[in-house]
Amino acid sequence: MFKLTRSQLKKIIREEISNIVHESGEDFLQDIKSTGEWTDYTIAQLEKKKAALMKKKTRTKPEQEKVSQITFAISAKKGDYKKK
Repeated sequence: MFKLTRSQLKKIIREEISNIVHESGEDFLQDIKSTGEWTDYTIAQLEKKKAALMKKKTRTKPEQEKVSQITFAISAKKGDYKKK
């Protein structure tokens, strides 16, 4: 058995992460398929729908999933997921 210093361990971790990122490719977000569910809505309409759901004291699991979808749709429409 051998001991690794902190710097050696960091170097190994960085190399492994680099290998994983390199193998997965840079366009891993391209695998997301658009359902088109929110394409006909404006950002203001989506924010209004989200606000209505958020006003509820408790939400069911499907309602919470809808909030997540709406949040993602708003970000996508604002261009937060474009390649830089």
